[in-house]
Amino acid sequence: MKSNIYKLALITAFAITLPLAGGTAQAQEPGIVAILDVAAVFQKNLEFNTQMQEIKNAANDLKKQITAQQQAIQQRAVEINAMESGPDRFEQEAALEQQQTQLKTQARQAETNLLNREAQIYYVTYQKLQSVVKAVAEANGIALVLRFDNSPVNGNVRPEVIKAVNRSVVYNRQLDLTALVTEQMGPQVVADNSETQLK
Repeated sequence: MKSNIYKLALITAFAITLPLAGGTAQAQEPGIVAILDVAAVFQKNLEFNTQMQEIKNAANDLKKQITAQQQAIQQRAVEINAMESGPDRFEQEAALEQQQTQLKTQARQAETNLLNREAQIYYVTYQKLQSVVKAVAEANGIALVLRFDNSPVNGNVRPEVIKAVNRSVVYNRQLDLTALVTEQMGPQVVADNSETQLK
């Protein structure tokens, strides 16, 4: 009787462990892991750099325009201060104050517009980057792409050291997709998998 109970316990335990063993095998299914320096891809992308340069030029033009208007307002303020006190001076001061308020509002709105344009450029470029990475990964059986930073670190600059300490990838011996993705980041997202094969 004890022997039968003992055999039944062994069979039950074995039956219970089978699904667990199968689940572990599936969870540990191997896959290729690659790395990508996203910042380097952005820096080497001609379309991105051209658009960002346009933003920079627009910001410089805006700064010159605002500075010129501020100088004009300051000059006008000097002229008003030289006027005799009276209704005309009060009217000129009120008009100048309104002009200053309008200039501040215009400057803030123009700055917001530039920041929104910059964000849109980053967004569109990153969307393209994701599409290219997906094509490269699917063409080469890559299961996971990790973002990493390959830039050198200046040990004498505290922000750079802190940034390096917080890097997600400390050491890698995996595939680096940076050069390939940079090459594929053209005007059109690559659709032909044959052109996304790793060499």
